[in-house]
Amino acid sequence: MPRIKNLIFLPIIILGFTYCGSKAPVPSENEDTWQTFTTKNGIISNEILCLNMDSQGKLWAGTKFGAAIYDGDTWSNLTKSDGLIYHTINEISFADDGAVWFSTPLGASKFKSGQWTQYTEGQGSGLSDNKVNSIAVDNNGAVWFGTPMGLSRLYNSNWTYFKKQGGGTSLVFDLVNKIIVDSQNNKWIGTEFGISRYDDTNWISFLSSASLEDYIFTVFIDSQGKLWFGTLGGVKVFNGQTWITYKQDQGLIFNEVLAIAEDKDGNMWFGTIFGASKFDGTTWTSYTTNNGLPNNYVTSIVIDNQDNIWFGTLGGGVSKLTKKENL
Repeated sequence: MPRIKNLIFLPIIILGFTYCGSKAPVPSENEDTWQTFTTKNGIISNEILCLNMDSQGKLWAGTKFGAAIYDGDTWSNLTKSDGLIYHTINEISFADDGAVWFSTPLGASKFKSGQWTQYTEGQGSGLSDNKVNSIAVDNNGAVWFGTPMGLSRLYNSNWTYFKKQGGGTSLVFDLVNKIIVDSQNNKWIGTEFGISRYDDTNWISFLSSASLEDYIFTVFIDSQGKLWFGTLGGVKVFNGQTWITYKQDQGLIFNEVLAIAEDKDGNMWFGTIFGASKFDGTTWTSYTTNNGLPNNYVTSIVIDNQDNIWFGTLGGGVSKLTKKENL
């Protein structure tokens, strides 16, 4: 019996020594690094619906339970008790006059110079619908609200409404998901059935032969002025003349594209419900929970002044990717 005890005891000692003597893995200088922020770090909710970066480099996150602001050191939060019209934030937009606009399912809030202003439904005196999916401020200072009942425009205290009309000389579809303004002050409107461009005089609509590509989630203008559209059927890019669509067959991680951003190297980043993709014009790279993301449901992506990539996820909070060349 003593000999049996010795045979059992010796392997245990060896295994214990090997474990205690091993070193924890150290991130290589040749690897990207990730940092994730959740409610444990101060964010009001891990359910991130949108991200945006202001001119001072502060990160703003819209969540299902309020807005969170990160100044590089700490997080602060805004809720209904602070002045928000509603706690679910679909989008956060910035205006040149310093105003911060919040799109919510129950109206819009504006925060400027410490004061809150609320905007709700009211024909001739307010929004065409309380559910606001997107807000953009154009080059003249007019504020555009995208709703399921078309566009509402506020300019010089006057409201104007735009809806689908017959004849093809109007908004292509009433359910607006995204508005963006280009350098020529054209308004690009992504709807659930096509794209419209409005130059304050004329409407032009764009429809695809594939219906899934007409369901627009988001719109982005890159550094070369090309427009990128995240759709149910992949990501489309328009250079003013021709259209190209990228799908899973080409390397996109998934066809349902919710977020688009561009880094300083010209790489395009796409967020989907099954992870994120980076496209350098030739090669596709995918990111999931297997290589850094805290959650595969990527709702939003923004790039900061240091070229770090920030991902908003539905359930995993916010994650920052620092590229190896920036370490």
